[in-house]
Amino acid sequence: MQSQIFCPLGTSEFGDVLDHIEASGATAVLVLLLGEDAVQFNRAFGARGLDGRCVRLSSLMDENMLLGSGDGGTRNLYSVSGYFESLATPYSLDFEHRYVRRFGVAAPPLTSPGESCFEGVTLLDELIRRAGSTHPRAIERAAGESPVYTSPRGEVRFSARHLRQAMYVAQADGLEFDILAQVGDPSTAA
Repeated sequence: MQSQIFCPLGTSEFGDVLDHIEASGATAVLVLLLGEDAVQFNRAFGARGLDGRCVRLSSLMDENMLLGSGDGGTRNLYSVSGYFESLATPYSLDFEHRYVRRFGVAAPPLTSPGESCFEGVTLLDELIRRAGSTHPRAIERAAGESPVYTSPRGEVRFSARHLRQAMYVAQADGLEFDILAQVGDPSTAA
């Protein structure tokens, strides 16, 4: 049986949702909650003991939400992203090294949203360089030329104005993500 439950932003009480999951006999839950909502849901999910029989997958879970969820809220929790702080590639390790050198070892964790902001600026720089101008129409033309650039995620390609990049599946291991698999190979994407 499949069902969908929509929660408004700012939800902090998930008793009815958890009752529904428990009664349904579900063995998997797709979680699309953000920020504190996700943290509160994961804590309540673990406290209810549903993490013993249900896996959760969230494409929106980052390292800060994982830390906020705590050890008791992360069992059987998976995420999918183009970047995790625990990603161990030459590109990501270089990014982390530069980040720690600039902000120190006590800096907040590198997260997918933070890396995405950095990557957005990197992409804009590449497009301006290709366009030879900061004019929006010139940048738009440059974007249509299928740019390729290097980011903390590795080599990123655009094809027909769509991003081609590797994605990773990770499992929460306490308060960190353990990358289980790479999904997709951007070099073979058409």
